[in-house]
Amino acid sequence: MNVLSGYKTWKHFLRGMKMTALLLFLCVGSASPSGRYSDGVLTPRAEESCDANGRESVDQHRRIRGKVVDSSGDPVIGANVLEKGTANGTVTDVEGNFVLTVSDHPTLVVSYIGYTTVEIRLGDRQIVNIVLKEDAEALDEVVVVGYGFMQKRDLTGAVSQIKGDQLSNLPLRSASDALQGKIAGVTVTANSGSPGALGDVRIRGIGTLNGNDPLYVVDGLPQGGIGWLNAHDIQNIEVLKDASAQAIYGSRAANGVILITTKRGEKGDTYVTNIEFDASVGFQSASKEYDMLDAEGFMEYKNRAYTAAGKELISDFSTPEKRETILNFLSKNSGRQGTNWWKAITNSPSEALNQNYHIAFSGGMNKWRYRSSFGYMDHQGLVKGSAYKRLNGRLNVDAEVKKWLALSANVNVSYEERKNIDENNSYQATVFTAAAADPITPVYRDKLVDVPEFLKDRIYDSYEPTNPWSKYTGVLYSNKNNPVAQVHRAGLNKWHGTATKVGLSGDFKIAPSLTFKSSISIDLIRDQSDGFTPKYYLDGDEYSSYATASRFLSNTDYWVFDNYLTYIQKWGEHHVTAMAGTSAEKNRYEYIGASKQGMINNEKGQQIIDAGTLNPAARGYYTVNTLNSYFGRIFYSYANRYLLTANVRYDGSSQFAAGHRWGIFPSISGGWNFSEEPFMNGIKKWLSQGKVRVGWGEIGNQTIPGGAYLNLFSNSDYVLFGINNPQLSGRRSQVGNEDLKWETTRQFDIGLDLSFLNGSLRVSFDYYNRKTDDMLVQVPVPAGLGFPNIPWVNAGSIDNRGFEITVEYDGKINDFGYMIHANVSTYKNKVTNLGSDANIPGTDVHLGYYTYTMTEVGKPIGYYYGYKTDGVFQTQEEVANYVNNGQQIMPHAKAGDLKFVDRNKDGKLDNNDRTMIGNPHPDFTFGLTLGGQYKGFDLIAFFQGSVGNDLLNILKYDLYGGVGWYNAPKDILTTFWNGPGSTNKNFAIDADSRLNREMSDWFIEDGSYVRLKNLQLGYTLPASSTRKINVNKLRVYVAAQNLFTITGYSGLDPEIGEFNKNPRYKGVDMGYYPQPRTILFGVNMKF
Repeated sequence: MNVLSGYKTWKHFLRGMKMTALLLFLCVGSASPSGRYSDGVLTPRAEESCDANGRESVDQHRRIRGKVVDSSGDPVIGANVLEKGTANGTVTDVEGNFVLTVSDHPTLVVSYIGYTTVEIRLGDRQIVNIVLKEDAEALDEVVVVGYGFMQKRDLTGAVSQIKGDQLSNLPLRSASDALQGKIAGVTVTANSGSPGALGDVRIRGIGTLNGNDPLYVVDGLPQGGIGWLNAHDIQNIEVLKDASAQAIYGSRAANGVILITTKRGEKGDTYVTNIEFDASVGFQSASKEYDMLDAEGFMEYKNRAYTAAGKELISDFSTPEKRETILNFLSKNSGRQGTNWWKAITNSPSEALNQNYHIAFSGGMNKWRYRSSFGYMDHQGLVKGSAYKRLNGRLNVDAEVKKWLALSANVNVSYEERKNIDENNSYQATVFTAAAADPITPVYRDKLVDVPEFLKDRIYDSYEPTNPWSKYTGVLYSNKNNPVAQVHRAGLNKWHGTATKVGLSGDFKIAPSLTFKSSISIDLIRDQSDGFTPKYYLDGDEYSSYATASRFLSNTDYWVFDNYLTYIQKWGEHHVTAMAGTSAEKNRYEYIGASKQGMINNEKGQQIIDAGTLNPAARGYYTVNTLNSYFGRIFYSYANRYLLTANVRYDGSSQFAAGHRWGIFPSISGGWNFSEEPFMNGIKKWLSQGKVRVGWGEIGNQTIPGGAYLNLFSNSDYVLFGINNPQLSGRRSQVGNEDLKWETTRQFDIGLDLSFLNGSLRVSFDYYNRKTDDMLVQVPVPAGLGFPNIPWVNAGSIDNRGFEITVEYDGKINDFGYMIHANVSTYKNKVTNLGSDANIPGTDVHLGYYTYTMTEVGKPIGYYYGYKTDGVFQTQEEVANYVNNGQQIMPHAKAGDLKFVDRNKDGKLDNNDRTMIGNPHPDFTFGLTLGGQYKGFDLIAFFQGSVGNDLLNILKYDLYGGVGWYNAPKDILTTFWNGPGSTNKNFAIDADSRLNREMSDWFIEDGSYVRLKNLQLGYTLPASSTRKINVNKLRVYVAAQNLFTITGYSGLDPEIGEFNKNPRYKGVDMGYYPQPRTILFGVNMKF
């Protein structure tokens, strides 16, 4: 059949359906005034009953005709009409009509998802119009799944839901961060408290060495993150946690899927516009600070370290007179205690503001609806030089063009800009340098008075009075940067970007049970980084010989085109839903960067590339990735008791070479609603629902750099010999691997869902076992091979297993409503294979030459690796007596040094004595939400935490190093070894550290914590008062974020994620920007 004839057939079909509807209309009338309305049924008088041909109906035939409409009068297409007590049934057509042959005096049961089911006793009637009313409770039970939706009772996979209203009033950049502690099995760990920073979101732990971020899907648009999305625009978030639910997304679902549905307008009989306005202002402060030595204490500390090492005291501190001279100098400038660097780099609460504003307009009528919103976030950092701004605009439109065609469109435009300080490195991270810099150094050197002669040369070295970037003092007694100068220079650099995300879709009702949906989504991202480094000289460690201007741009063009059919059919107690479709997507990323040096000065007008005169540099490249997919799902249930779901996806990716591009990812799951069994009728008064779920699935991972399978070559030098002999030389820049294939993850899940007391008490339990094979990983190769890179290979396997428990209770006592929601989850991972006998050491943090973490078969990913200690040597005799195999184990140690364990008893310390000294993975994580409502007041408190995980506090290497090189916390003078019996925990202060700062369990601390993450108190004014000013709802609230934390960790913040999203460096404290405490005042209004 050609396209034209197909169109004509479809046209004739619609015409026939309309004629039938017209005849029924003539017989029955549209809501005939002479009819009776009862139990959702409009019934004509008996004498008006007739069939579709206008003839009087014959009673003995018992052929029933009717129409099902909603409360707006629109036909309900695909509603189920069943003769009660039988398997005899049908569904309504595109006009909402149905025909059914029934027995004498039947009762009809009419149902549709999202509407209240009605039962109608027909008696002698043969024509009936039925009105279904929306069931708000039933709508809440609808859950979004991949390419469709299901009712909660029909779910066979592990899917959790959270409402957007629970996320919107929090001072966070991304709604994904607000998932922390809200859903069992989902852990969110903040890597930084810096404005605009995003946390690490992990679903059911860490299952691979290569990319553990989940897939986000926003209204059908796949995303790598949702930092651009305004939380006020979110209606629901569904988290697909097991493979049976994730497999429909195939190759990108190995780490879980988070589905986001945005808010849309509401239908109405008449046009009504709703307006929402939300505003909040937060004041930030540090939740914890290091209590550092002042100037006098620093000099004492440094002298003590040099004396213990037998070294000559540095001249500046060598005599009481010089020390007093320094203190007098400080008294006349910054104060006798010296510089408080933390105070110098931080904003006051009134400066560290967090502002959020949001306004939305929505409305619609029976056939169309819309919602538009605008949001603005301005987040000034706790630390100067850090800030984040975001401007959002969104429009969602839905229209019923025809009874068989519905169209939807959404547009989101966001602009973001961010200024950030140096963080997450233990060399010059600003938070670290603010602690390590000595307190004697003044912040500025341009207005000092009475500078001691022995300090003048160092303070004023190369000072340029006309250069504003030269006014800072170089740090006098270490190699660290001046923290204030550092944050001010960071303020010259800014990242900003614009993202435009567009989605268009059409739903075609081909037949009462068959729907076709076609959608296309486009994502255009334009990012830019503008940088300027001024010319300055503070000291030999902090200078820039040339001013440098740079600009880096990246463009991402992404589109995805989905087409799928959905078939829904019910007959009797059988229910089948089938879906099949295809998806195609393409992603193009382009990068361009340029820089130049040698501007004549640091003025604003010179901070452009063309003002440079030296060292021009430019580079650029682009990558293109494509994915083609075919997918399907079938769901079957019998009597709402026995459930079966099967998914499959077939993905082809350009990330792999020909022959390895395609992968198939199936899943199957089943459920048993045992509470629906007849033998459970006796306990239904207290057991509202009981369901067992079992699922298995296989999903893939392709998270590797584009072209990893290719051997690449690049030019290295361009050399001129004489005048006319140019030579271009090349080299191999990448060793590829054409045998790369999909990383696959197989997961088994078993769950139990219980609901008691009419749904007031809900309990859910899940156990999962997740195994990843053919892991995509870079395994170290011998340096002698001369490879320019570490090639990607499929090597190794990881087992990840755990359980999740959720308990929720909602109750009410008279006017007081309350809630208690709690969840606990755990995971254990173990490496079962690495493809060879070689372990994978983690050396890419801190100094770069110690091995800090290790990934080894039989152990968890990225465990902490080093020596174990057995206290502190109290006497030199104890050092001499520490012998194994006839040898003194630590012959160069002194009393007060750490005592390392000779594990293999061979009489010497070497790599064979290093072992697992800590585990960054928690025993369990938890969340607890307590809430109450009384009349207009509402109160909610949310606690979350982690128990049993270790942290590697690498900052102790310098801050508690005991060598006197950097400043230190005050307690170092009282808690470190200072003679026999003084302590058996911390070594002695000594400028010669010997082995004391070798990687050992001395750096490992318990990272367990409990945090009051959010406390919010609100009051909703009586509607009778607010309506006088045309406000339907007015709520004011005060909230506190990160109000307090209970922990034994000595660092600033125990919540530490992965360094550069690498699971081999989880929980390594590298000088992170701490999370601030925020006091927030806000208002929610609806008009």
